Amino acid sequence: MVSTDLGGGPAQVAELVSRLPRDAFAVTIAGPARGTCRRAFTDGGARFVDIETDRLGSRPLLETLRLIRQERVEIVHSHGKGAGLYGRLAARRAGVPSIHTFHGIHYADYPAGLGRAYLALERGLARITSAIVHVSESQAREAAGLGLAPPGRSCVIVNGIDADRVAREAMTRAAARAALGLPLDAFVLGTVARFDPVKALDALLRAFAGAAAGAPHARLLVVGDGPEGPRLRELAGTLGIESRVSLPGFIANAARLLPAVDLYVSASRKEGLPLAILEAMACGLPVVATRVPGHVDLIEEGVTGRLAAPADHEALVRALSVAMAEPAASVAMGQAGRRRVAERFSASRMAAETAALYRAVADRFAGGPARKRGV
Repeated sequence: MVSTDLGGGPAQVAELVSRLPRDAFAVTIAGPARGTCRRAFTDGGARFVDIETDRLGSRPLLETLRLIRQERVEIVHSHGKGAGLYGRLAARRAGVPSIHTFHGIHYADYPAGLGRAYLALERGLARITSAIVHVSESQAREAAGLGLAPPGRSCVIVNGIDADRVAREAMTRAAARAALGLPLDAFVLGTVARFDPVKALDALLRAFAGAAAGAPHARLLVVGDGPEGPRLRELAGTLGIESRVSLPGFIANAARLLPAVDLYVSASRKEGLPLAILEAMACGLPVVATRVPGHVDLIEEGVTGRLAAPADHEALVRALSVAMAEPAASVAMGQAGRRRVAERFSASRMAAETAALYRAVADRFAGGPARKRGV
């Protein structure tokens, strides 16, 4: 069960589905049909069923339970809050094991009472979950402190991408800049993200305004869309940088345009392990990012990029300014990042580890090995 909206979770699931051995696993994915990622699931070999797992109510739970029984599902693997609720409750009722993956632990912006209620709910769900997956070591440490990593039932399966494919499909620098309307001689800072408060794109705009004040050749590219769009466009105008900021909206397979960028930037307040940064590193881009879970697993300070405290505006401005002032060092960091992704963050490794987890959970639950798994 997974959201089908644009984002790292659905992209990771699509990559996983396409790589699971089809002679061992038959995959059915349930989620809202209106999302943009549905096609990627079916192209990867999964059957798709429309269940509004992002809505509150008894209907998604009942439909999930009916699906498990009709399809004789042997393992339920949930991604996302709503799917994690309905999937695990339905699995419990149907008597099958459940796995839940956290793609970041997002609750800090909730009102105090709601945040406590969310954590209490997740702790309760953890007690009925056969295995909990964290997509980065730093997220697992955070989860342990919050009581969301029960001993013996938690593991880390780090997100992965097909770095060779990303590099192969990437456009040339000149072609990418022409497609985006960016000048060839500009120093372009860029990011690809949902326009969601957790991505802190407002902080990125403000930091760019500060760093670019002494760099008239600098431009900022922000690819994506979402509820924050109108506010971000208004903020760019208020900061007086609207002529230097490009907001082209949602672009399918935006990774192919990454060669247009000189420096990838993420000001997120929270992450699990962002695929967009992995794709940027696969294209040889240095990265400036906030020092939050997920980012710290990817960015080695001074080697593959630079980190700044998430609430420190001046630190982010300084990191951007230094990166623009030291292009040779930035190029070296980009090359080191490309090697790091190839060595540690492959999609094939992620899929193999997930397949092994499925087998272990199913065997442990059933008390012995089984044949083809339904997930």
